[in-house]
Amino acid sequence: MVNFGIYYFLLPWSTFLSHVMTPYPINPLSCPMLICRLYLPLLLSLYSAINSSAQPAIPKFETLKTISSTQVRPLRSTQPVLLQRANPLPLNDPYREQNIRIMELAGQDIPGRPSNTRQQQLEELRALLREEAGEMHKLVSRPFESNFQQFLRLNPDNFSITRAVYLTESAYDPELPPYETFEAAITEWAEFVKQIVKREDLTLMNNTAINYAIQKIYQQPNIFYSTKRKVSASVQPLSYDFNDPMGYKDWRKMFVSKLLHTRTGQCHSLPLFFLCVAEQLNTKAYLSLSPNHSFIQYFDEDGHRYNFECTNGNLVTQTWLMQSTYINATALKNGTYLDTLSSKQLYAQCLADLLLGYIHKLGYDGFSNQVTKQILSIDSNNIAALMTRANHYQLIFQDKLQAAGNPPQDAYPSYPQLFTAYNSMMMAQQKVEQTGFQEMPEEAYLRWLKSVEPENQQRQNKAEQERLRQKMNKLKNIKPTFINKPKD
Repeated sequence: MVNFGIYYFLLPWSTFLSHVMTPYPINPLSCPMLICRLYLPLLLSLYSAINSSAQPAIPKFETLKTISSTQVRPLRSTQPVLLQRANPLPLNDPYREQNIRIMELAGQDIPGRPSNTRQQQLEELRALLREEAGEMHKLVSRPFESNFQQFLRLNPDNFSITRAVYLTESAYDPELPPYETFEAAITEWAEFVKQIVKREDLTLMNNTAINYAIQKIYQQPNIFYSTKRKVSASVQPLSYDFNDPMGYKDWRKMFVSKLLHTRTGQCHSLPLFFLCVAEQLNTKAYLSLSPNHSFIQYFDEDGHRYNFECTNGNLVTQTWLMQSTYINATALKNGTYLDTLSSKQLYAQCLADLLLGYIHKLGYDGFSNQVTKQILSIDSNNIAALMTRANHYQLIFQDKLQAAGNPPQDAYPSYPQLFTAYNSMMMAQQKVEQTGFQEMPEEAYLRWLKSVEPENQQRQNKAEQERLRQKMNKLKNIKPTFINKPKD
């Protein structure tokens, strides 16, 4: 019940009497106890006032006495004690029922009963979190959607690889500097390569010579003269970053923009950087894939294919790549690995990079499915898109399986939606297997990287380097009579 004692204590005495007496008019003369309670304190206070006016009190000043710690009695424990007795109010107590009704009208929780207010607050909180999650999802997905639309405006048969790389990276990291800054950095590296070409007494009109000069920035220190700053500096070669090479902890580890900042990269960013520089020099080079890996291929005027391993700056042979990586006969037959990517395939691969960055941030949803379909419409054998589609159908299957109560496989036909999802998942996984894809474990990949270091290379790989060296010596001695026309 509500305690009105303090409220009445604060009111004037006359107000108190009128407030108490008015609702219940009682004759004071018929109730002696009421007379004593009301008038006796008043008479005593009047008597004290008369005596005090007759004999005024004389104040006594006493010195302050200090109290030692031994004289202080300890306080009683304030630890709460659970009373071992039942509620003193019976369940059908009218006062208790009245309090419950008042609390219900006020919207307060009733002790011992489920809290409707608390449940409502939790539901409102969940709704608010869902709304905020939706707004955050829109905020994060907006750069991906915007850059995807810009991708669609590019011509897959003739597009800028520098522009495409920036679109994939700025979608994941909108805080990157503008494209003009990114392109200017690539252009400065292209000027660096031009100085190497001139220093080697080669020509910018030969495709092999320019690719040879680009390789130098991966292989050895080179002197670069900055025309803007009017200074020369020794630039160390690009190197492999063994710290989180797969981007598990930080997806940006695989970005070309990160390579421009740190001069370190891995098998994803180093080859793409090679292609960006080659594009600025109007030189033809190709991206080629192997399991969990990519490298550069280019051709000389005789049609000979060179495989350049960007992770350590070495030339390797096709035979060595087939023997040392997880490549099976099916993948070779289908051209899944060790073949040059056409312009359309490279476009699809860049679009796949945007897709994988989106999934890494936001997971599988309608937008990831839309991008996957767009990639497969351009390159039906794109490994990243095929695996993404298989994973998407697997998530749908798992959802339908749980909704159906996890029935055994032989009972799937009894659940139409589950059976359709199962067939779609199996078909998508079969398509991946038909390409010859074989996952390369990260431990095996790191061991493979160390196996291509110069001191561990086989004789056939050294022969490739010697072949290129002789080709360059020949170019230095003869004046070029052909324009840069690499093999298509």
